[in-house]
Amino acid sequence: MLSVENGAEALSPCMTRADLAWWLEQSPSLEWIWAKTYAESAPHDYVVLGRTTGLTRHEFVRAGAVIRTFGQPGKFYESTNIYLESGGLKYWTMDARVKDTTLINRASTERVYGVQDAPSTYTGRFTEFDGIAADYDLRRNSSHDAQLAERIVGHFGGRQPRTLDVGCGSGALLSLGMVRPSDYTGVDPSQGMLNELVLRYPDVDRVFPGTLDEFMRTGSVEAYDLVVVQGVPGVDIGTLRVNPGGLLLVVDDAEGVRL
Repeated sequence: MLSVENGAEALSPCMTRADLAWWLEQSPSLEWIWAKTYAESAPHDYVVLGRTTGLTRHEFVRAGAVIRTFGQPGKFYESTNIYLESGGLKYWTMDARVKDTTLINRASTERVYGVQDAPSTYTGRFTEFDGIAADYDLRRNSSHDAQLAERIVGHFGGRQPRTLDVGCGSGALLSLGMVRPSDYTGVDPSQGMLNELVLRYPDVDRVFPGTLDEFMRTGSVEAYDLVVVQGVPGVDIGTLRVNPGGLLLVVDDAEGVRL
């Protein structure tokens, strides 16, 4: 699922744990600027392209990708963002796309705002998809999306089904617009991918950071109206529960969408 056509939009660098170590080593040496406007309401400081020495344009993008890959969802009142925490500090960016990162904020982890009810995406491991999660939508093979949408609409019509999305990635199924985040459960072993999903769809009902086998072992798996399995080789679909009149679809790069 990693096809990039010639002339495609520029991609941010692939992440590794070495990138995380680079940022945590680099950040203390930067000249952080105090945000005077929010000194009382939300005290923090920041580095910004053009005013901060020690970070190039490329390194801002690299740092932004580190935060989005290794951080976790958190709340600022009603807003959801991805925060990377380390050593009593948290880092976050404000750009919708990693490649546009030109400013990075920093604050104490002691400061929280509003109820912290964002879903956990922590997996404790690093997968190949974590490395490319920050701009995965530019890389993924979307050639089967139309076929997937046709199957769902053909079966459910205008009804939006209660959905289990196995191998959900950054939420491509949600982007088709036929599944409500409030009726959606996404399962994926990539923390970076789930971060992207939650950032785009903060009202998602549930995400499970792990494999399908781990999800099934939670003992709380219910039946769903729609179950979609995407890019998960060797999955035993016999273990998946679908409500009567429901639909089970498997999306495979080579074979397309099949029952």
